[in-house]
Amino acid sequence: MALEIRPLTQGEFAAEVVGAPPDLKVDDATLRDLEAAWFRHSVLVFRDLGMTPAEHVAFTRRLGPLHIMVPSEFNLPDHPEVWVVGNAEENGKPLGLRGAGMGFHTDGEDKQVPNAGSFLYAKIVPPEGGDTLFADMIGVYAALPAEIKAKLAGRRGRFSRAEMHAINYPDMRPYTAEELAARPDVYHPLVRRHDRSGRVSLYIGRWACDIEGLPKDEGRTLVAYLQEFARQERFLYRHRWLDGDAVLWDNRCTQHCATPFDEARYTRLMHRTTLEGAAPIMA
Repeated sequence: MALEIRPLTQGEFAAEVVGAPPDLKVDDATLRDLEAAWFRHSVLVFRDLGMTPAEHVAFTRRLGPLHIMVPSEFNLPDHPEVWVVGNAEENGKPLGLRGAGMGFHTDGEDKQVPNAGSFLYAKIVPPEGGDTLFADMIGVYAALPAEIKAKLAGRRGRFSRAEMHAINYPDMRPYTAEELAARPDVYHPLVRRHDRSGRVSLYIGRWACDIEGLPKDEGRTLVAYLQEFARQERFLYRHRWLDGDAVLWDNRCTQHCATPFDEARYTRLMHRTTLEGAAPIMA
């Protein structure tokens, strides 16, 4: 099956896949081509899909083992690999997590083994607002000043669910003591080598607090600088969603951020599958 890969930015970051079947049932050779394009572009956009939850799960599973989100209250009962986000309700009950994805981050960065990738499928999207921003962290690292690269070399950041949960998810119920105990602080290399492509990126996000080996205030200041540096327009791709869109992104070398929309007027309903990852490699 011949697919066309069309770049969406001036560089290699982000590309659209043209010609994919609506259910994403592709042969092995096509899947290998898609995976190669994913590693090259970090973000792949598919249009006009019509996947069932089972097809969504089946395609993602071909890329690697799937992660089941916890707490599990917003996972589909028949397909727990599918996590639901958005403000849609049924009989007054929320179908998904509201406010998910606000603030630049990578999925699972606060876990010992972060997620490798995520595949978000648009079921219902608002006619305005609700875009998602993606940041090219390979390009971000390449553009960092030499003195900052030298300071980051060999260092790890501290990522804390306990410290940042209430800040990052103000609308979500607080974690219980048992849940927090299961998500202790973790330390990841700030300069990360991709385990499949070998490319090097800056690894930072909204769960980062400070930096191992630096005084706490200095580490916090540097984390804030890196987070702000990565948000520059030159590193970003903005995806304006349409019903039937799906975006596959690589958490090892991107960040992403949801943007708000008028929740009183519009409904947003999205399904996400998530790939398990490997322990980050220090570059």
